[in-house]
Amino acid sequence: MSKILISVLALLVSFSSYSDTHISKKYVLVVFHGMGSGNDFKEEDTFSEDLKTAGVVKMYNAGHDVSNRDLKEILKNFECRDGKQNKPDLGLIIMGYSWGARVNYEFSKDYLKKCGQKVDRAYMIDGIQKIASQFKHAPVANVCINYYKTTEPIRGRALEGCENHDLTEVCKQEDGDFGDGMECHGKVLNAGMELALKDIAQWAAGSANLDLFIQEI
Repeated sequence: MSKILISVLALLVSFSSYSDTHISKKYVLVVFHGMGSGNDFKEEDTFSEDLKTAGVVKMYNAGHDVSNRDLKEILKNFECRDGKQNKPDLGLIIMGYSWGARVNYEFSKDYLKKCGQKVDRAYMIDGIQKIASQFKHAPVANVCINYYKTTEPIRGRALEGCENHDLTEVCKQEDGDFGDGMECHGKVLNAGMELALKDIAQWAAGSANLDLFIQEI
């Protein structure tokens, strides 16, 4: 009997620790956009119920050339001083696609430097540089998920340190061809974005179920 009690208590401590680091948190979500977005920057007034359920309390859409001033505006949410974040209950989720890959990566490094924390969850979607070459660096994050395709000329790549998903097949046509490179890039971006948003929702749902389990214990 005592062994069972010890096992349950150990499980409870383990799950409680996980719960404290995720379920109790709220999140800021930042999406860094690709070609054509320039230095755009906007805090969204509304976003999906799925994201709200996942704990997202603020969402920003930013261009691939977003200004440092606007990036500092995002960081103000975390009240970082001397390399330490003073709002431990607020987490960060970032997503960068196409040309937005570089600023997605750079912002993750800046967050670590100024706030002393890794991004909670980072998504890269067919990341490329402006000369259409592959972007090769994974964001600094506790969890990194990368969606990409392998057909040239415009393509991302698998990233070391990320969970990698090859989405090339979404471009495949009935004749077996993968079509125009830019068109395929667009299909992968759409599919990757949809998968990333679903992943955020499922991540939150899994944690919510864990919370219920803890309460039942």
